[in-house]
Amino acid sequence: MTGLFSVAHLSQHHGLIIEGTGVSALGELPHDEVVDLFVRHGTLLFRGFDATADDFRELVQRFSEKLYFHQNPNRQTISDDGAVLLVDAHRNPIPAHSEMSYCPLHPGLQWFYCVRPASSGGATTVYDGVQALELLGAETRRLFEERRLTWRLPFPTGPEHQERVFGTRDRTELEKLFAEYRDFEYRFDDEGNLDWSYTVSAIPQAPYTDSRTLCNSYLGSGAVVAFEDGSPVPQHCRWDALDATEQVAVDIEWQPGDIAMIDNKRVMHGRRAFEDPERRVAAMLSMPNF
Repeated sequence: MTGLFSVAHLSQHHGLIIEGTGVSALGELPHDEVVDLFVRHGTLLFRGFDATADDFRELVQRFSEKLYFHQNPNRQTISDDGAVLLVDAHRNPIPAHSEMSYCPLHPGLQWFYCVRPASSGGATTVYDGVQALELLGAETRRLFEERRLTWRLPFPTGPEHQERVFGTRDRTELEKLFAEYRDFEYRFDDEGNLDWSYTVSAIPQAPYTDSRTLCNSYLGSGAVVAFEDGSPVPQHCRWDALDATEQVAVDIEWQPGDIAMIDNKRVMHGRRAFEDPERRVAAMLSMPNF
């Protein structure tokens, strides 16, 4: 390393901790060296930099070419532009999922920033989808190899939400944008509300590798999902996916100021249950600039 930081394994099988040595701030970390570590490990946890919310935003922007806005309009924003959100306010466990993989926007990077950890529980979990796919039941893997998933939101997207997610509510601009999306179907109703569906593999090609990955929102999304032909996904697929992901789960036990950088197209994430109402973890989504 350069002496600006030290590294340690996040677990025996996935992830890396980049720990501050007191010599440099987050903004001084070498971009290309961090990218190389990220590409190899899939999850980076920045610790010991005493990061503030501003530091978090600056780090995200340094490694991103575009910010994305989450499709859930009920998450609390803590930035003026709405890009920095507190995560789901409920305290229940959340299974493995890849953020917004149910739509063609699908950001490449998932970011988290710990403002205040829970007094007990509340770890964010990460799951290397390449490893999970190797453990997936043979019949479920065969189905996912042969049949894609089609996703639909359970509610229409109104004009205000369209602007938040897609950057515009103008019908002409939206239709021009949607024409660039593959396997995306949509329609507008008379009030301008948008219904859409998106078809994609449950085990897509992982970035930066020659491997496929179990990386989707099948286990943890409010979207409605079925196979491409409309037939339901068998229940055993859910149990197989839950079993495979839990075998590779890595818990991030938060400390104040921690920042996690996650490959959202290879690595899924979730959360352990907690009771502390003061837990505060913020999130951002972006497309990488590398």
